[in-house]
Amino acid sequence: MSIILRQFRCWKIKSEYLRTIRPKSTTTHPLARIKDLLERRPYLSNTLIAGFFCFAGDLTQQLLYNDNIKFAELATFTGMGLLFGPVGYVWYGKLDKWFPGTANKTILKKLLLDEIAWGPFFTTVVFYILPLAETKDKDYALSELKRKFLPAWLGSAAFWMIFQGINFKFLPLQYRVIYFMGLSFIFDTGLAIYRYQY
Repeated sequence: MSIILRQFRCWKIKSEYLRTIRPKSTTTHPLARIKDLLERRPYLSNTLIAGFFCFAGDLTQQLLYNDNIKFAELATFTGMGLLFGPVGYVWYGKLDKWFPGTANKTILKKLLLDEIAWGPFFTTVVFYILPLAETKDKDYALSELKRKFLPAWLGSAAFWMIFQGINFKFLPLQYRVIYFMGLSFIFDTGLAIYRYQY
């Protein structure tokens, strides 16, 4: 009888332990799997999602305006997304830490800091760093930056102020970059058109 009780206690301890271990997602619905990945691995998921949307935005621009695919351009725009995924996740985490809450005044502070700090950084990467990554010379990259920085940054601010307000007001941190990158498909397509066609 004591052997049976010992086995039962072992089984009970083992089953209690197994309940504490978080199982891998067994759901097959794609959105549920993405949600699970965002919660378990936010850096990886935001990196991949941002890379995908930048890839899709530039590919859309190329299919609309070019006769053939320019793979170097596609690679650099995708690389930018892969870079901005984790950077964006950290950035939005810092904004939440610096300005906790969802009061309208707090949201306004986040929006202003986002557009004053993140906007120029992003715009500089697009119009100066990307041309360098595409093996253009520094003079070309600098002239692109000088010519396109202000219109692109102002356009970005106009586009993102409303959408980022929704982002900061209603979405938890793990969904912010994916929301941003989803809208970014539209924005990145327009940005790629402006970057490469004008």
